[in-house]
Amino acid sequence: MTLLLVLATAVFAGEKASTKDYHRVHGDIASIDATAQTFTVKHGNDTSTFKTDANTKYMGHASKALSFSDLQVGDDVRVSFTESGSDKTAARVDVVHGKKS
Repeated sequence: MTLLLVLATAVFAGEKASTKDYHRVHGDIASIDATAQTFTVKHGNDTSTFKTDANTKYMGHASKALSFSDLQVGDDVRVSFTESGSDKTAARVDVVHGKKS
C-alpha cells in the first residue's frame, strides 16, 4: 500500500499543470456582433476580433460585474485572451472607461 502511494505521488509530481498563454490588448471597441457573441477592438493601427464563451468574464469600474450585453462600441477596454490558430477567445474583458463622446 505504501509503495502504491509513493508511486502515485511521484506520477502527480512529475506532471506539469496545464497553463494557457494569455495575451493582452488595450483599445476601443470598434464593433459588436451580438448574434455571434464577438467584438472587435481597435488598438493602435490594428484591429482584433475576439470570440467570447460562457467562461469569459466582464468587469467594469470598481470591479462591477458586467455581461456581454453591457459592452458598447467606443468602450475603452483591456482584453486578456488566448489564441488557437487564428481564433482569439476573450478570457476577461475590463471596461476601463465607458463609451467616449
